[in-house]
Amino acid sequence: MARRRNAWLVSFALVVATTCSNAAVQAEEQQASKGKKNEPAEKLASFTAPFPKQSARRTDHPLYPALVLAEDSLESIEKNIDDYTCKIVRRERIAGKLGKYEFINAKVRHEQQAEGDAQTPFSVYLQFDKPASVEGRAALFIDGSHGGRVLVRRGGQRMAYMTTYIKPDSRLAMRENRYPITDVGFKRLVQRLIEVIENDMQYDECEVTFYKGAKVDERTCTRIEVVHPVERDHFTFHKAMVFVDDKDKIPVGYASFYWPREAGGKPLLLEEYIYTDVDLNVGLLDKDFDRENPDYAFSRDPEESDDE
Repeated sequence: MARRRNAWLVSFALVVATTCSNAAVQAEEQQASKGKKNEPAEKLASFTAPFPKQSARRTDHPLYPALVLAEDSLESIEKNIDDYTCKIVRRERIAGKLGKYEFINAKVRHEQQAEGDAQTPFSVYLQFDKPASVEGRAALFIDGSHGGRVLVRRGGQRMAYMTTYIKPDSRLAMRENRYPITDVGFKRLVQRLIEVIENDMQYDECEVTFYKGAKVDERTCTRIEVVHPVERDHFTFHKAMVFVDDKDKIPVGYASFYWPREAGGKPLLLEEYIYTDVDLNVGLLDKDFDRENPDYAFSRDPEESDDE
């Protein structure tokens, strides 16, 4: 059963990517085509027009409906979600090289202000399942603890149990990640999307299309596709897709692509994140983010990295 589940996840991740991916991604999709496919989405609305550089709040810009949706999502997350567990399927291009799909079990607890002075800090625990090069890797971050450092167990096939404290944005931490652990989760993803949308709304050459009825892990979503046809210095991607769950208003899928390297070529996948098995407000406790938790197998005497 677990093997079939993992195969489905690989297939699903590839289905998301194939709309606008490179030849390598398409080849992998063919190899993993036995999993369950998504239902086709119905086109809901499309916005496209050239606009000169304007205020980021121009309501007739093609991206404005996406900004409204993102801000509504952020408000809902802040109001209704305290914590959650999920599985993350991710693939990232780092230093020009597209890595393999990684499968990560995640626990995330949002910052919460209780009565009086009690405050629950933003906390994240990640445990890597696949591929073999990262199997057994784990990372624990609690905002405001351990000097702002993240506790990492190496995992993989060499020195698997080595445990180290490192800065989230250090060279060592970012060597295999596009974003630090402080950016993990729905809330930060939506915040980043809002930042990108507000930047891109200052410029023209933008096409935005909304689709209803998209599916991610049986969640019915609205899929938003944004395309910048012409490569410009002020744009960070050629095409991006985000899947927002209609019920819980969380972004359960995101992928972005860079412009093709040559005319008529395939766009290059930059990053892809898919959230499955999402359980909201499960009541995560301090022990879920405790380095002494016996389920986590962190070393009792972790090293201190001086990598900046």
